[in-house]
Amino acid sequence: PANTICSNGSDEILGLLAQTYLAPGDEAIFTEHAFMVYKIYIQSAGAKPVAVKETDERADVDAILAAVTPATKIVFLANPNNPTGTYLPARAMKRLRAKLPKGVMLVVDAAYAEFVTAKDYEPGIKLVDAARRSGDDNVIMTRTFSKGGGLGGLRLGWAYASESVTDLFNRIRMPF
Repeated sequence: PANTICSNGSDEILGLLAQTYLAPGDEAIFTEHAFMVYKIYIQSAGAKPVAVKETDERADVDAILAAVTPATKIVFLANPNNPTGTYLPARAMKRLRAKLPKGVMLVVDAAYAEFVTAKDYEPGIKLVDAARRSGDDNVIMTRTFSKGGGLGGLRLGWAYASESVTDLFNRIRMPF
């Protein structure tokens, strides 16, 4: 439970991430066909949005890694992605996490995880756990009940992260 936070939709968590970890002069990466709210939240924090080209409408780990600069603070990655319907297999996500600098937060937006049946898919829990085991707090998985649960009007999201991240969110978010 200490590694889980509930929210007013997963969008609230995405906004809190930008508000908490981005400042003017920072950069945040997302892929070209990603959820449009990433760019909105990045800009609202005064940071620079960096859209990375996809390969065959699929996130490209090498292109994401090539876009990382010393100013990069967050990589937002919808996995699986909507509207492309593509996903990165667990081994590609593991490679992405391993190659990102420690100071870069990897945000795995798994809003559509319930719709993936491929055996090589993992929504992000194992990535968060691996980061926690190594003493890192730089991976967070966001989820929502509005897609697979069919509860779009309820606005109920959640995230799984290190306790230091969930503790921080619980201190800065709105109380109600």
